[in-house]
Parts: sequence; structure tokens; C-alpha cells
Amino acid sequence: MEKEKPIVILISKNLVFLPRIEAAAGSSLRVRRLTEPGRVDEVIGQSEVTTVLVDLEEDVDLWRPILKELKAHLVESRSSVSLVAYGPHEDENSMAEARAMGCEPVLAKGAFINQLKRLLHS
Repeated sequence: MEKEKPIVILISKNLVFLPRIEAAAGSSLRVRRLTEPGRVDEVIGQSEVTTVLVDLEEDVDLWRPILKELKAHLVESRSSVSLVAYGPHEDENSMAEARAMGCEPVLAKGAFINQLKRLLHS
């Protein structure tokens, strides 16, 4: 039986960047979206998570609880995962909160798109 591909989790309801993220993921990774709290176990299952992408343009009341839930799941499974946040460069409050929650790097959208392939495959 073939092993499942590792997954990249995208915390976002916005589909604008999804095609770029999927293209950067290529054939070696699957992209799964998380759009509401309480679904982490359902979305991840037994899959290996390599990267979590947090869209800071989403309401903080959406991404904060999902990120907390994801981090708890990842600690429990002893997974080492890259937490990457991106959003408008002028949204300093959301960027600071994402850093405080363990996201690194936290990038403006343009830098995120420019570095996307490297972020997913490093």
C-alpha cells in the first residue's frame, strides 16, 4: 500500500491563493483547508503535516482557535511543523499575534508568494 502524501494545512476561507499554494506544493504534498475550529482531527487524520499556513486576512476569531487546536494536536503527536503566517503588511497587530502564537516566519503577502515554494519544501 502506498504511503499517503504529507499535507500542508491552510487556515483560510479565501480561495485566492489556493491555486498558487497547490502549484507550489506540487505532486509531493497535499493541501488541506481548515475553515472552522473543531475539525483538526477530521482534516488531518493520521497524515503527516509538514507546514501550516495561516491567512491573517481572516478574522482573528477564525484563525486563533484553529491554530491553538492545531498546535495542541501537533504537540500530542510530537510533530515538528513549520507554522507560517501571511497577511497585509500594514496589519501589525495580527502579525504580532501570529508571532506570539509561534508562527515563524510571518510575512507580507508579496513576500509569502515569492517564497512559497521554498517554504513548503524546506
